[in-house]
Amino acid sequence: MAQNTSQPNQSGLIAAAEQKLKLFRWFFFAVFAFLLYQLLLIMSLFADVIIWAVSLALVFWPVYSVLHARMRGRDTGAALVFTTGVLLLVLLPVLALFWVVVAQSAQLYPTVSNWFTQISANPDGDVIALLPNWVQQRWIQLTAYIQANPVLAQYDPKQFVLNNIDALSLNLGNIGTATARNVLLGFVNLMLILTLMFFCFRDGERFLQWLFTIIPMPREQTEAVAMRVYRTVTAVIRGALLTAVVQGLIAMVGYVVAGVPLAILFGALTGLAGMIPVVGAGLIWLPVGLFMMQESEGWGLFVIIWGLVFVSLSDNIIKPLFIGSRAGMPILLIFCGILGGANVYGFTGLIIGPILIAVLLAFISIYREHYLSESSTAVADTAADTAAGVAAETAAETVRNS
Repeated sequence: MAQNTSQPNQSGLIAAAEQKLKLFRWFFFAVFAFLLYQLLLIMSLFADVIIWAVSLALVFWPVYSVLHARMRGRDTGAALVFTTGVLLLVLLPVLALFWVVVAQSAQLYPTVSNWFTQISANPDGDVIALLPNWVQQRWIQLTAYIQANPVLAQYDPKQFVLNNIDALSLNLGNIGTATARNVLLGFVNLMLILTLMFFCFRDGERFLQWLFTIIPMPREQTEAVAMRVYRTVTAVIRGALLTAVVQGLIAMVGYVVAGVPLAILFGALTGLAGMIPVVGAGLIWLPVGLFMMQESEGWGLFVIIWGLVFVSLSDNIIKPLFIGSRAGMPILLIFCGILGGANVYGFTGLIIGPILIAVLLAFISIYREHYLSESSTAVADTAADTAAGVAAETAAETVRNS
């Protein structure tokens, strides 16, 4: 009788303990999810900086490993030396390029501003006479076409220009302020990226091992996904840098042949613009070609054709081939990942898009190699057992009949 009474009590205690454990799990994971969400909100301000710092650390990791071995495993010293080297490698060319751009802009800005001032002060004067000769010729052709068209003849293009001069002048004045703000923001981001790169070099390997231990996947599968991400990131960044260098050199050759002033500067700017999705190097070679048309229409047309055929098309050839071969991904997926990522996430999407595709392909590979094969094996075993049972029953029936 006592045993019968104790059994319900033990069952009740076990049920209460299981209920308490279940409540604890719900509470723990709810708080854990809330903390992760808050952390993501806090770190979202630095998302682009973190992604670029980690990506560049992965790209430079083989070189850093050599330096780390030479310095006999001094983590902090090797990370500090290498980060300083990257700082000098990036900062010195950027400062030189920035100095040249500022010097040229200092000459261009007063000229354009004075032009707007003259037009605003004398709206009844000959506005077209202030334009370059090749623009005046195109203006005359456009005006003749408008006057010959009955529908367009009611519009006055000269009056349209005068009505928008004030707005153009105001936008021109805002360019200087926006440029200064963007330069300061870019410098701050560069310093943050270099700081995070230092910690990636010093603590990255330990952090990666810790991350492997908390991910609820088999170690070999986690490492396979990480290796695929590493190959994709390094291929995308190295491919973009290689393409930018090639485009800059090709553009510089065309600028030198056409006699473009500051051909080396514009070649470097063309290479940097080549890393921008969709528009790319056309942001530089097209204005340069239009500028050259005021000196010589033939050379200006040469620059535009050179940029369209040799500079921009090289991006469509070099980048997919290099990235596709290194990342082990179809070229079409890489192209869609780069453009789609840039459309969704901005400039950082150049890295995020291919990474997401690489992780998806890795998960598909894991599913096909492990889970799909296990289910196929289970189905085959079940079918074999069923076939064996049927054969045994048939044999027994045959024996009984005989």
